[in-house]
Amino acid sequence: MSQLKQIKEEDLSELERALPNLAEAFAGELPRPLRVQLRHCQTILSNVRWNYGPHTDVEIIPSDDQG
Repeated sequence: MSQLKQIKEEDLSELERALPNLAEAFAGELPRPLRVQLRHCQTILSNVRWNYGPHTDVEIIPSDDQG
């Protein structure tokens, strides 16, 4: 069963600020697969903020056990 999670605005902002800094700090020391994973994380955070639509467009779909 899938359950949607929420990231608070303040936490999302902090993650968006911190991840590029961490990626840059470790870029020369990390193996390529880990650098790729960091870039994927950055993309996911951007998608959360910009591509999933405003919170007012979220549709609540009850799970099977919620009726």
